Amino acid sequence: MPLHIPEAPETATAVVSSTVRAFAESGNFRLPTLRSATGPLQITQSHQVFTLALTDLVAGRGLQAARPSGWRFLIQDGEKVVAAAETVVTGVSTEHLFSGFNEGPFAPSTADAIRTAQGLPDVQDGEFELRLLRVAALYFMAVWVYDTGGKGDLLVPLAPAPQGIQAGQAVAATTLLRELASRAEAGAAVGPGDTSGG
Repeated sequence: MPLHIPEAPETATAVVSSTVRAFAESGNFRLPTLRSATGPLQITQSHQVFTLALTDLVAGRGLQAARPSGWRFLIQDGEKVVAAAETVVTGVSTEHLFSGFNEGPFAPSTADAIRTAQGLPDVQDGEFELRLLRVAALYFMAVWVYDTGGKGDLLVPLAPAPQGIQAGQAVAATTLLRELASRAEAGAAVGPGDTSGG
């Protein structure tokens, strides 16, 4: 069965659409790729964002500890993905606020990773849902291919991936989380009380 792409909440879609339109009409984009766009900007490929903390990785809690933090939308200039826009949930869980625009390699690599996920034989034969995983402290993002059928989740790391992790290649989530956990442990060892300068 094809990868299930959940529809973003109407409030998230509305706030992103109205913000993009307002910035485009006023010419107030600060990001170069959006400011220099030549065609009409399109909002595409929405996906829910989940955040995983270093402490959860170190404790071995895995993806079940990932917290939903908002929605992310890719922005296309013609056929080219040039940026992304995000919302965050505040207060009431149905209230979405515009969080910001961002450009750089994570935006187009998200589109590439989604295509990779959609073409995986396991995904075609199973029941999977599109999500996005972020581990901000490790500068790591991945398309999270969430298995609703119980076979096991997959992660497709976005480029640029941390050194030693292959971007664009689907990996069993448990395998990749072990690698991330070892990096999280190394990072956790360097805290406010560290005097080594490391």
